[in-house]
Formats: sequence, structure tokens, C-alpha cells
Amino acid sequence: MIDEPVKLHIFNPENDLALADGSANYFAPSAAMYIAHDLATLPLWFAAPGDAVLLPSVLHHEFRADAAKHFNIATAYNETMRTDVTEISPWGWSPQMHRRISAMGFVEKFMPSAGEIASIRNISNRRTSIAILESLEKCGIEVKYYPQYFTEPSDVYSFICSRPRCVVKAPWSGSGKGIAWGIGRVEPPMEHFYRGVIKRQGGVICEDFLRCELEFAMEFSAGNNGVEFAGYSLFNSVKGSYSGNILASDYEIEARLAKYMPVAELHKVRDALAATLTEILKDCGYKGYLGVDMMLYKENEEVFLNPCMELNLRMNMGMATRLIFDNHVHPTSTGEFFVAYYKNGSEALEMHNRNRELYRLKIENRKIKSGYINFSPVTTESKYVAYAIIEE
Repeated sequence: MIDEPVKLHIFNPENDLALADGSANYFAPSAAMYIAHDLATLPLWFAAPGDAVLLPSVLHHEFRADAAKHFNIATAYNETMRTDVTEISPWGWSPQMHRRISAMGFVEKFMPSAGEIASIRNISNRRTSIAILESLEKCGIEVKYYPQYFTEPSDVYSFICSRPRCVVKAPWSGSGKGIAWGIGRVEPPMEHFYRGVIKRQGGVICEDFLRCELEFAMEFSAGNNGVEFAGYSLFNSVKGSYSGNILASDYEIEARLAKYMPVAELHKVRDALAATLTEILKDCGYKGYLGVDMMLYKENEEVFLNPCMELNLRMNMGMATRLIFDNHVHPTSTGEFFVAYYKNGSEALEMHNRNRELYRLKIENRKIKSGYINFSPVTTESKYVAYAIIEE
């Protein structure tokens, strides 16, 4: 038994897939379960030192114990802590997570109600970006392109054929999934995709293709006083799928963004988003982090901002790396955070050993000055690894 109240973190990266399914009995595919297992230690690094993290195996507990020798990280959860838990913070909320936490013996006060989770699911639909953009435009933010939500296959067909390039998205899907690229005509794979999504989820979101110059996000925190700005994240993606984040201070990221647009305009968007999200979330009961993905895109050699590509109503890699940098990286250092997939564990272990030799870890006052660090265990069984390479 411990004396202090405990906030329990659970890493469930399959949350978007669980929301798409909508069932409390949803069972994630093996790829999603591999991510959940291999990266289960990630919350150790973004949680507060007094928090606890649910870890699935002895390997993860041993990894945590070793990392704690050098860094101020969260502790591992065990059953003796259950009566001291005052808050539960999963990666995201879904009917499946509600059932899972209930099965752990926790009562309703630790979870949003079924009605609130239904609201969270509804707001997590990608079409919420349309409402956000409409609100931002009313606040004086320029919006050049709006997504369109269609429930009829004929409307999707017409949209795709009317543009040389476009993007078609499922309302709910995992990161980088549920997305298809239109090329001005509808071929069988595309038709099969959007008809299937409409049948399963009721509609699709169609967007104009934009020439991406830079992708980033504004991160926020929702609490009793509304939604407040929590930081920036600057990330990399490959064909729409997340691959990593830049590790840098908010000041450094804002300086990079300022090369494309005035800082005053960024702050105007930030403040308008905080007010908009406060209004959208006021009745859904959501508490915790959330992120708004954005894009700087080029058109006729000018750079414009798309101020809301989508809303992530959950913890996300951008916010996680924002906290990892603030908590564990020296403020004058920068680096890059990666989530990498390896077909077999020997490849992951080879990468791990090679990087440990190439980029020797330098720690000063329990902060990373430079070098390679893994945020998850790396063994011959690992398929997914979270790691960073830091430079002074």
C-alpha cells in the first residue's frame, strides 16, 4: 500500500480502431496488439514521476527499473496500488476501454459514462474538422479549402472526378489508415474502398490534395476550466502514416514555423482553437490531452496554413514527445523521435546495438544532452521500437 494518490496510465494505441468498431467487445488486429505490447513503456516517459503505468510483462518491469536509475520516470502499476488510484488516463477512451477498466475492478467514477464516451466517439469523427474550420473562419482565420462529408457513393464519385488529385478518408481509422488517394478518376480499388467505408461507417470525408510543405500540430489540454494550449509538435509522416517527431522546445518549433508565417498569426489560430474546442467539448466530459493536426502547404509558390486537418481527441505521439522533450531532454538540445517497425526482432536489435555505439548517450542532471535512447525494450522479439537520437 502507498500513501500518495496515483494516476494510472494505460497505453492503448488501438483506440482509433476501437472507436471505428464502436463495440465494447472489439478485439484489435495483431499488428495493433504488437504496438500496444512493444511500446507499453512509452507512458513512463510522458507521465509524471508520481504516476503509475500498466506494464504487461516482466521484461517491461525490468526495463522500467533500469531506466529509473538514470531518469525521473513514472513507476510500474501493481495491484497493491488499486485503492490509491484516483484517476485513470488511457491513450484514448472507447467502449472497449470502458469494459477493460471495469474488468480490472475499477468503478464508474474512474471513467466517462457510456453517454460521454458516445459523445467522444462522435466528436472523434473526422468530419468534426469541418465544424472546427467553420468556427475558425468566423474568428478571422483564413480557410481556403473545406473537407466535404458524403454519405452517397455517387457524390464521392463526382468529387474524385472533378479534381486531378484528392484524398478520401474514413471517419474513424488508425493513424495513416483508412485513407485513399484520388487521381481524377475512379478505379475499382478506390470504389471498393469508399463504398465499404460508407457501408460500415455511414460516410466518407473528401478533401482537396494539398502540396505539403510542413506538418505540425497544436496540442491542448481539456480540464474543468476549458481547453488550454499545451505546446507544439512538429512531425514526420510517410504517405500519411506517422513516422516520427522533431524533439525541440516550443520556442524552437515556433521559430521554424515563423519562417513560413507570422508568429502573431500562429497565436491567433492557437487562441481561436482553444475557444472553439472549449465549446465543442463542453458537454462531452472529455478530460485530458488532445491535438489538432495542421499543414503548411504551397500553392502558386505561396505558403498557406490548413489550420485543422483533423482532431485527435486522445493522447497522441505529438503530445507524448512534447512531454518527453520537456521532461527528459536538455532544453538546448534537439533531436528526432522515431517509431519504427521491424519485420523480425533481430533487425530491431541490430539497429539498437548499432545506434548505441554510433550515438553514445550523454546525460547531465538526469537530462539527455545527446545520443541514442530507446523508450521501449528491444529484444529479438521486438517488432516496434520507440527511440530518439539527440544532438547538442
